[in-house]
Amino acid sequence: MIFIFILWLDRKQIGIGTILNMVLVGFEIQWFTTIYHQLFGYRTTFLIVAADTLIGLTLFTLGASLYMAPDLGAAPYDAIAPIITQRTKLSYRTARITQDVLFMVAAVIAGGPVGFGTIIVAFFTCPLISWWNDHVSNPMVKTIDAATKPKEERNQNSAVMLLSHIGKRTYHTIYNALQTTETMRNNMSEYSTSDLRSQLKIVRHNMANSKKMYESFVEQERLLQDELNKRIAKAKNK
Repeated sequence: MIFIFILWLDRKQIGIGTILNMVLVGFEIQWFTTIYHQLFGYRTTFLIVAADTLIGLTLFTLGASLYMAPDLGAAPYDAIAPIITQRTKLSYRTARITQDVLFMVAAVIAGGPVGFGTIIVAFFTCPLISWWNDHVSNPMVKTIDAATKPKEERNQNSAVMLLSHIGKRTYHTIYNALQTTETMRNNMSEYSTSDLRSQLKIVRHNMANSKKMYESFVEQERLLQDELNKRIAKAKNK
């Protein structure tokens, strides 16, 4: 039923991860539960429950983070919070915790097996998934993507990103310089003689740096133009 709900609201959340989660998770839980009981029996002391909750929640949230990070589709239940985040101003953390708590309340009303572990999972699943995303899953995906791209594409993307970054920095530098000039023009009479000398030193230092930046841009322009000319000449020869 939740799958139909997700299919209607946002089909982009559906992928191979969605199908595998729907088909396999039930069998996997049953299989691992059997193995657990064979190894540890059916003891349910507080320490065992606390240890199981801590280890289980850690592995569960790590697994959820790892399979959702590559955008291969989320389980229907896991897709609810991202959809709410996209359609409202709520953060993912708020949407997920609210979702988990509401489902827990529904389980209580329906007479489900709600206990200590249920409460812990409801409040800590989202923060842990977010932590795994930031520190493990997303960095891992980026590293794998970068490592599997062709070398030429990696070099090209690096150069494009660097030039784009420099362009943005240059824009902000020019904008700030214009703003400073306007402020200085309007407040020149308020500067003391000491302020004028200090500002003059700063401006001269910035002028020297700007000259070096301009010379660097000239060199970049020359390199790009030379490479473009070589490719044009090579294309004509063909």
